[in-house]
Amino acid sequence: MPEALRERELEYEKGSPIIEMVELTKNYGRHTVVDHLTLSINSGEIFGFLGPNGAGKTTTLLMLLGLSLPTSGTVKVLGLDPVKEPLKVKSKVGYMAENMGFYGDMSAKENLKYVAELNKLSDVESKISEVLEMVDLKEAADKPISAFSRGMRQRLGMAEVLIKDPQIVFLDEPTLGLDPAGINTMLNFIVRLPSERGLTVILCSHLLHLVNRVAHRVGILQKGRLLAQGSVKDLAEKTGLPDDLEAIYSHFFQGEGLEEKESVAIDKNLDEPKDKGDTASEEKAPLGRGESQREEENNKGPQGEKENESHH
Repeated sequence: MPEALRERELEYEKGSPIIEMVELTKNYGRHTVVDHLTLSINSGEIFGFLGPNGAGKTTTLLMLLGLSLPTSGTVKVLGLDPVKEPLKVKSKVGYMAENMGFYGDMSAKENLKYVAELNKLSDVESKISEVLEMVDLKEAADKPISAFSRGMRQRLGMAEVLIKDPQIVFLDEPTLGLDPAGINTMLNFIVRLPSERGLTVILCSHLLHLVNRVAHRVGILQKGRLLAQGSVKDLAEKTGLPDDLEAIYSHFFQGEGLEEKESVAIDKNLDEPKDKGDTASEEKAPLGRGESQREEENNKGPQGEKENESHH
């Protein structure tokens, strides 16, 4: 086990809160994108944010990264305040945007070297070799990105996130545009991150069946409000529905469950997230291109998150 991973486990025991949000709110003028969100995410779990476009998923991630300033409320990531210490947060967190940007005329290796140098990493060649092997792109290391398929680009995006050796990774629609084989490859990779790398994973998607395959817990968002959170099993018990995420999701959005202002918090099995391993004055932080494309997000008006989520 790498020394960094041993230190990480000592600092944050599996199941202990690693991200904490209290009444977190984001407004654009009179438009509320995230509405008094209170939620804890635990070390070593895969947490799935679910909701339609405009639900507040991506905006929440941006506030956790320090790329968007909250209107009110507090947030702690690894005990750090992203508003006051954004550089420290970004050095410990990786963000894979919906559409990662690469230089098409450069090779996979050259793109990763560029990101590593931006982040002032040491032992660059060794790290590049390690992450390319991890995402099964070592044989394509010297090929130009313009020759990569969509699935290869997504895996390279994951390599770009992991090269910083983060403690937390945020994945925004990581299976977008992939064929079934590519989806299986990506999900099988994601599910191994907690056990093999000691990572906490926050996954944003509107594809319920995919999140159901990998997430230990989910949070259902609608118009910036957290309608429900918990494991699928516990949410099913609470609602009296089958152990099926799509049925549970429909329950809240069809008005058969809680009223709009009500919230369910189900946290029975947080000590040990279920093992999914068998399932197929701070300066501006140096970031990868997928992250840096979000730096002007705070200047946008209240167009809604749908536009924000589709332009990375």
